[in-house]
Amino acid sequence: MTEELQHLHGRDKQPEADDPTELVLTPVPGGDPEVMATCIIEEYARMGMEGKEILELFRQPIYQTHALYLERGEAWVRDLIRNVLARTGRMRVSVTVFHHIGGCDA
Repeated sequence: MTEELQHLHGRDKQPEADDPTELVLTPVPGGDPEVMATCIIEEYARMGMEGKEILELFRQPIYQTHALYLERGEAWVRDLIRNVLARTGRMRVSVTVFHHIGGCDA
């Protein structure tokens, strides 16, 4: 890893060619594409993504989920996203910071 990449936050780095965390879909003989797509949608939802954002990932040819988008069609992908998000929701995080004022009660 280059010196300049060591100081970037993960979200700011482009994946390297041999990145072990890059999402790679591998066809499994007898595997169920719907189960795979469901798991991927659940993962994106856990990252806080909205349905529109997830659909856009399926539309992008650079992602291997695009093969499912082409094979099954946008309506199928939209329905699956809607069903998964209705069942699982998506992660939302909010942070409230309380500043202690006065006294030394700690």
